[in-house]
Amino acid sequence: MRLDLAIAARFPDISRRKARELIAQKRVLVNERRVAVASREVADADRIAIVDEGAAIPILASSDDWIAINKPAGIPTQPPRDRKVRSAEELLRVEHGEIYLVHRLDTPTSGVVLFARTRAAAARFSELFASGAMRKVYLAVADGVIDEQQRIESPIEGREAATIIRPLRRAGDRTVVEAEILTGRTHQIRIHLASIGHPVAGDRRYGGSRASRLMLHAWKLEHPSIGTLEAPPPFV
Repeated sequence: MRLDLAIAARFPDISRRKARELIAQKRVLVNERRVAVASREVADADRIAIVDEGAAIPILASSDDWIAINKPAGIPTQPPRDRKVRSAEELLRVEHGEIYLVHRLDTPTSGVVLFARTRAAAARFSELFASGAMRKVYLAVADGVIDEQQRIESPIEGREAATIIRPLRRAGDRTVVEAEILTGRTHQIRIHLASIGHPVAGDRRYGGSRASRLMLHAWKLEHPSIGTLEAPPPFV
Protein backbone atom coordinates (compact mmCIF):
# COMPACT_ATOMS: atom_id res chain seq x y z
CA MET A 1 0.00 0.00 0.00
CA ARG A 2 1.20 3.54 -0.71
CA LEU A 3 2.44 5.43 2.34
CA ASP A 4 -0.18 8.21 2.10
CA LEU A 5 -2.97 5.63 1.89
CA ALA A 6 -1.48 3.65 4.78
CA ILE A 7 -1.37 6.75 7.00
CA ALA A 8 -5.01 7.57 6.24
CA ALA A 9 -5.96 3.97 7.01
CA ARG A 10 -4.06 3.73 10.28
CA PHE A 11 -4.79 7.21 11.59
CA PRO A 12 -8.55 7.91 11.21
CA ASP A 13 -8.12 11.62 11.98
CA ILE A 14 -5.67 12.12 9.10
CA SER A 15 -6.98 12.42 5.54
CA ARG A 16 -4.96 11.30 2.54
CA ARG A 17 -4.35 14.95 1.63
CA LYS A 18 -3.11 15.72 5.15
CA ALA A 19 -0.94 12.61 5.00
CA ARG A 20 0.78 13.92 1.89
CA GLU A 21 1.38 17.25 3.64
CA LEU A 22 2.96 15.50 6.62
CA ILE A 23 5.17 13.45 4.34
CA ALA A 24 6.28 16.59 2.46
CA GLN A 25 7.10 18.23 5.82
CA LYS A 26 9.30 15.20 6.64
CA ARG A 27 7.25 14.45 9.74
CA VAL A 28 6.61 10.80 8.86
CA LEU A 29 8.86 7.94 9.96
CA VAL A 30 8.66 4.41 8.60
CA ASN A 31 10.48 1.87 10.75
CA GLU A 32 12.18 4.77 12.57
CA ARG A 33 13.46 6.24 9.27
CA ARG A 34 12.31 9.53 7.75
CA VAL A 35 10.40 9.10 4.47
CA ALA A 36 9.49 11.94 2.10
CA VAL A 37 7.84 10.06 -0.78
CA ALA A 38 4.06 9.63 -0.61
CA SER A 39 4.10 6.79 -3.14
CA ARG A 40 6.54 4.73 -1.08
CA GLU A 41 5.14 1.21 -0.66
CA VAL A 42 4.74 0.02 2.93
CA ALA A 43 3.82 -3.39 4.29
CA ASP A 44 1.31 -4.15 7.03
CA ALA A 45 4.18 -4.96 9.38
CA ASP A 46 5.97 -1.64 8.79
CA ARG A 47 5.86 0.83 11.70
CA ILE A 48 4.60 4.31 10.85
CA ALA A 49 5.01 7.26 13.21
CA ILE A 50 3.88 10.87 12.90
CA VAL A 51 6.08 13.41 14.69
CA ASP A 52 4.24 16.30 16.31
CA GLU A 53 4.74 19.72 14.74
CA GLY A 54 7.09 21.87 16.75
CA ALA A 55 8.50 18.93 18.70
CA ALA A 56 12.19 19.49 19.23
CA ILE A 57 15.07 18.18 21.30
CA PRO A 58 17.70 20.57 22.73
CA ILE A 59 20.99 20.16 20.85
CA LEU A 60 24.15 20.55 22.93
CA ALA A 61 26.76 20.20 20.18
CA SER A 62 27.38 18.39 16.91
CA SER A 63 29.99 17.49 14.32
CA ASP A 64 30.08 15.57 11.06
CA ASP A 65 30.30 12.33 13.10
CA TRP A 66 27.97 12.90 16.03
CA ILE A 67 25.20 14.93 17.58
CA ALA A 68 24.67 15.37 21.32
CA ILE A 69 21.33 16.27 22.89
CA ASN A 70 20.00 17.20 26.31
CA LYS A 71 17.21 14.64 26.61
CA PRO A 72 14.29 15.89 28.72
CA ALA A 73 12.96 13.65 31.48
CA GLY A 74 9.92 11.68 30.34
CA ILE A 75 11.01 11.24 26.72
CA PRO A 76 12.33 7.78 25.80
CA THR A 77 15.70 7.62 24.08
CA GLN A 78 14.50 5.11 21.50
CA PRO A 79 10.99 4.17 20.30
CA PRO A 80 8.98 2.44 23.05
CA ARG A 81 6.98 -0.69 22.32
CA ASP A 82 3.60 1.00 22.75
CA ARG A 83 4.54 3.89 20.42
CA LYS A 84 2.40 6.30 22.46
CA VAL A 85 5.25 8.77 22.99
CA ARG A 86 7.69 9.95 20.34
CA SER A 87 11.27 9.15 21.24
CA ALA A 88 14.32 11.40 21.08
CA GLU A 89 15.66 9.22 18.28
CA GLU A 90 12.53 9.75 16.17
CA LEU A 91 12.40 13.49 16.81
CA LEU A 92 16.04 13.88 15.83
CA ARG A 93 15.57 11.96 12.59
CA VAL A 94 12.93 14.42 11.45
CA GLU A 95 15.39 17.31 11.73
CA HIS A 96 18.73 15.64 11.10
CA GLY A 97 18.10 12.57 8.95
CA GLU A 98 20.08 9.39 9.52
CA ILE A 99 21.41 8.92 13.05
CA TYR A 100 22.54 5.90 15.05
CA LEU A 101 21.87 5.14 18.69
CA VAL A 102 25.04 4.18 20.59
CA HIS A 103 23.83 4.39 24.21
CA ARG A 104 20.64 5.27 26.05
CA LEU A 105 19.14 6.81 29.16
CA ASP A 106 16.12 5.58 31.08
CA THR A 107 12.96 7.49 30.13
CA PRO A 108 12.68 9.36 33.49
CA THR A 109 16.37 10.35 33.41
CA SER A 110 17.38 13.62 31.71
CA GLY A 111 20.72 14.66 30.26
CA VAL A 112 23.39 14.04 27.65
CA VAL A 113 22.76 11.45 24.95
CA LEU A 114 25.19 10.99 22.07
CA PHE A 115 24.06 9.82 18.63
CA ALA A 116 26.38 8.90 15.76
CA ARG A 117 25.77 10.33 12.30
CA THR A 118 27.57 7.62 10.30
CA ARG A 119 27.86 3.85 10.60
CA ALA A 120 31.61 4.11 11.09
CA ALA A 121 31.19 6.61 13.93
CA ALA A 122 28.51 4.41 15.49
CA ALA A 123 30.93 1.48 15.59
CA ARG A 124 33.65 3.62 17.20
CA PHE A 125 31.39 5.14 19.83
CA SER A 126 29.77 1.80 20.65
CA GLU A 127 33.22 0.42 21.39
CA LEU A 128 34.12 3.42 23.56
CA PHE A 129 30.99 2.94 25.66
CA ALA A 130 31.43 -0.83 25.84
CA SER A 131 35.08 -0.56 26.93
CA GLY A 132 34.44 2.14 29.54
CA ALA A 133 36.62 4.66 27.73
CA MET A 134 33.79 7.20 27.64
CA ARG A 135 33.65 8.99 31.02
CA LYS A 136 30.05 9.26 32.25
CA VAL A 137 29.15 11.57 35.14
CA TYR A 138 25.66 12.01 36.55
CA LEU A 139 24.05 14.21 39.15
CA ALA A 140 21.56 12.72 41.60
CA VAL A 141 19.61 13.82 44.62
CA ALA A 142 19.93 10.98 47.10
CA ASP A 143 17.81 10.44 50.18
CA GLY A 144 19.62 10.90 53.48
CA VAL A 145 23.04 12.27 54.30
CA ILE A 146 26.17 11.15 52.44
CA ASP A 147 29.27 12.67 54.03
CA GLU A 148 32.15 11.18 52.07
CA GLN A 149 33.13 9.73 48.72
CA GLN A 150 32.24 6.10 48.26
CA ARG A 151 33.02 3.46 45.66
CA ILE A 152 30.19 0.94 45.27
CA GLU A 153 31.04 -2.36 43.59
CA SER A 154 27.95 -4.50 44.20
CA PRO A 155 27.32 -6.81 41.20
CA ILE A 156 24.16 -6.18 39.17
CA GLU A 157 22.45 -9.27 37.78
CA GLY A 158 25.64 -11.22 38.31
CA ARG A 159 27.82 -8.78 36.41
CA GLU A 160 30.50 -6.55 37.90
CA ALA A 161 29.50 -2.94 38.37
CA ALA A 162 31.34 0.04 39.82
CA THR A 163 30.08 3.51 40.74
CA ILE A 164 31.91 6.37 42.46
CA ILE A 165 29.68 8.62 44.57
CA ARG A 166 30.95 12.09 45.50
CA PRO A 167 28.79 14.28 47.79
CA LEU A 168 28.45 17.86 46.58
CA ARG A 169 26.09 19.52 49.07
CA ARG A 170 23.25 18.92 51.49
CA ALA A 171 19.68 19.63 50.39
CA GLY A 172 17.64 19.36 53.58
CA ASP A 173 17.38 15.67 54.41
CA ARG A 174 18.88 14.76 51.03
CA THR A 175 22.32 14.99 49.44
CA VAL A 176 23.19 16.17 45.95
CA VAL A 177 25.85 13.80 44.64
CA GLU A 178 28.03 13.35 41.61
CA ALA A 179 27.88 9.75 40.39
CA GLU A 180 30.51 8.46 37.99
CA ILE A 181 29.78 5.07 36.52
CA LEU A 182 32.76 2.96 35.52
CA THR A 183 30.53 0.27 34.02
CA GLY A 184 27.22 0.55 32.20
CA ARG A 185 24.59 -1.67 33.82
CA THR A 186 20.84 -1.09 33.62
CA HIS A 187 19.68 1.22 36.45
CA GLN A 188 23.22 1.11 37.86
CA ILE A 189 23.19 4.36 39.84
CA ARG A 190 19.65 3.76 41.09
CA ILE A 191 20.48 0.25 42.27
CA HIS A 192 23.83 1.18 43.81
CA LEU A 193 22.52 4.17 45.75
CA ALA A 194 19.58 2.11 47.02
CA SER A 195 22.02 -0.64 48.07
CA ILE A 196 23.73 1.73 50.55
CA GLY A 197 20.45 3.05 51.93
CA HIS A 198 20.38 6.28 49.90
CA PRO A 199 17.99 5.75 46.95
CA VAL A 200 17.51 8.44 44.34
CA ALA A 201 14.67 10.79 45.28
CA GLY A 202 11.63 10.16 43.11
CA ASP A 203 12.67 6.56 42.40
CA ARG A 204 9.62 4.59 43.47
CA ARG A 205 11.01 1.39 41.97
CA TYR A 206 13.99 1.32 44.34
CA GLY A 207 12.46 2.96 47.40
CA GLY A 208 13.18 6.64 46.83
CA SER A 209 11.20 9.36 48.60
CA ARG A 210 8.49 11.29 46.79
CA ALA A 211 9.71 13.95 44.34
CA SER A 212 8.45 15.77 41.27
CA ARG A 213 10.51 13.46 39.03
CA LEU A 214 13.34 10.95 39.16
CA MET A 215 16.14 13.16 40.44
CA LEU A 216 18.82 11.74 38.17
CA HIS A 217 20.55 13.64 35.36
CA ALA A 218 23.29 12.60 32.91
CA TRP A 219 25.53 15.59 33.45
CA LYS A 220 28.70 14.99 31.41
CA LEU A 221 30.21 12.77 28.73
CA GLU A 222 33.96 13.09 28.25
CA HIS A 223 36.43 11.64 25.75
CA PRO A 224 39.16 13.18 23.55
CA SER A 225 37.08 12.46 20.44
CA ILE A 226 34.18 14.64 21.63
CA GLY A 227 35.71 16.80 24.37
CA THR A 228 33.39 17.45 27.32
CA LEU A 229 29.67 17.45 26.60
CA GLU A 230 27.70 18.94 29.49
CA ALA A 231 23.93 19.20 29.97
CA PRO A 232 22.84 21.98 32.36
CA PRO A 233 21.47 20.46 35.58
CA PRO A 234 17.66 20.82 35.84
CA PHE A 235 17.34 20.50 39.60
CA VAL A 236 20.49 21.78 41.36
